[in-house]
This record gives sequence, C-alpha cells and structure tokens, in this order.
Amino acid sequence: MAAVARDLGVGWHTVMRAVWDHGRPLVDDPARTADVRALGVDETTFTRAGPRRRTRFVTGLVDLDRGRLLDVIDGRAGSAVTGWLSTRDAGWLSAVERVALDPYRGYFNALVAGLDAPEVVVDAVHVVRLGNQVVDEVRRRVQQETLGHRGRKGDPLYGIRRLLLTGHERLSDRGRARLNAGLAAGDPQDEVFYAHVVKEALRAVYTAGDETAARAALAEFYEAADAADTPECTRLARTIRRWETEVLAYYTSDGLSNARSEAINALVKKTKRVGHGFRNIENYRLRLLLHCGAPAWHDQPAARLRRRRPHFVA
Repeated sequence: MAAVARDLGVGWHTVMRAVWDHGRPLVDDPARTADVRALGVDETTFTRAGPRRRTRFVTGLVDLDRGRLLDVIDGRAGSAVTGWLSTRDAGWLSAVERVALDPYRGYFNALVAGLDAPEVVVDAVHVVRLGNQVVDEVRRRVQQETLGHRGRKGDPLYGIRRLLLTGHERLSDRGRARLNAGLAAGDPQDEVFYAHVVKEALRAVYTAGDETAARAALAEFYEAADAADTPECTRLARTIRRWETEVLAYYTSDGLSNARSEAINALVKKTKRVGHGFRNIENYRLRLLLHCGAPAWHDQPAARLRRRRPHFVA
C-alpha cells in the first residue's frame, strides 16, 4: 500500500480508502460464500507477543471444496465461531455437511451447536503432529535426566532428533542404523524407543486402508501407549480416546482434511510479510479476503497488441 501511494504521489490513507470502496462490496458479496459443503477451521497469528502485548490470533474459515477463504474472525475462541455462524441463514447452515478442524474443543462445540449435524473430522496432519510432539517431549526429558542439560551437538539423542520424527518406512538402512545406535547410547530405560513405537502406531491408523483396519490399528496404538507407561504417552492416548470418533471419520468422509486451510494459511503469512505486519484487524481482514477469498473481480480483458510479423520488419 505504501509503495502504491508513493508511486501515485498520494497519501497512504487515500489509497486505503480506495481499496475499501472497491473491495468491501466484493468481499461482502453473498455469492462469494454460498454453496459451502465442506468447512475448514484453523487459526493463525495476527500479532506476536511483545513487551506490551500478548499474541493475538485470528480464526480463518475456508471452503474446502473450492479452496477459498470465507472469512477471518478476531480471536480463536469457540464464541467467535458461534458469533460468525449466527450471521448465516438456516439454508447456509444446513448445507454444510462436513467439517475439518484441529483437535480443539472450542471449535468443535461451536460448529456442532451451530451447524445442522455435520460430520466432524479431525485433521490427520495435526493428529500425527501430536505423536511427534510426544516423541520430542520424551526425548528432551530423557536428555535432561541422563546428561543434565538440553541437547547439544554430539549427544546421542540430539543427533537422532530428526530421525525420530521421520516415518519408519522412509528411513534408509543407514538411517535405521543411526537411529538404533542413538537409542542404544542415550536411552537407558527405552522410554524414547517406546514413544517412537507409539508415534508409529498412531501413524498406522491413517495408512490402514479402511475403517475396520483403522479400528484394529487404533487398538494396537492404545496397547502400545499402555506398554510405554510414560506420562506423555498416557496423555496422548487419553486425547485420542476423546477424539476417536472424529479420527475414524477420516475414512467415512473420503479422507477429508484441513490441507486447503493450511494452504490458505501459507498465503495469509505471505500477505502479512508483504505488508510488513498489520495493526488494524479490519484492514487485515480486507486484504486477506481480497487475496485469498476469490472475490468476483470485474477486470477488463487485456487489449491484444498488434505486432508486425518478423519477415515484414526488414
């Protein structure tokens, strides 16, 4: 915005007013948010924490079928989503059949209460990420207990930290040898090893092929978490039990995920970097919806340039 204002020789506020006058009717057009069948919900940061402020979040709602940002809401509480849904009509709410979200009860409660019995799916990537977090937490704890300090170059567990988070089927023979050597040298009670087994058992739920096999894989995951007998793995198993129906819904919803929401989040971060940060939430929302919300631009087609053929140039 500042660059455009400088090129035109006007003030920043003059350009922003023009963007508001032209952009607001486009993003508020009801046709832009109509016919939503699959809804994705995810949060991103608006401002980072500083000496005088806390981290501020916004919630993005995405049409997963068409990959468009529907709206941006201030905050990440369930009440924010409830307030946004209350502005939709009954026909719009009843049309939403499927919802993908992170394992966060605030969003879940708001969507289940506000929509007409949608099928809720917990995003597979975020579930697997919970398993990876458990492996990292156990590795750090064992590191502190055995060596008395955080991971450093040359420490056995620190050297295999990335291998622990890599899918077992993607490891080369050399990678497996390094992983086994690091565990043998730095994991005296096999706690990191069992956390890795639990993580792989959780990943197996999403590679099972069908719901029946996924239920069997989930039972094996619970058994592995009980055998690990660590607080981190116990907490993970408790979380997955609470979300078991939504985890298995991955198979009944044809593999619905929040992937397009994550893609929109990448564009959101790019827009924020280009703008060197934002302070006004309304300006931020407008810029994001113009860039990621697929508004109905009424651009004139470019005029075709008439050029002489090369053999006529001479």
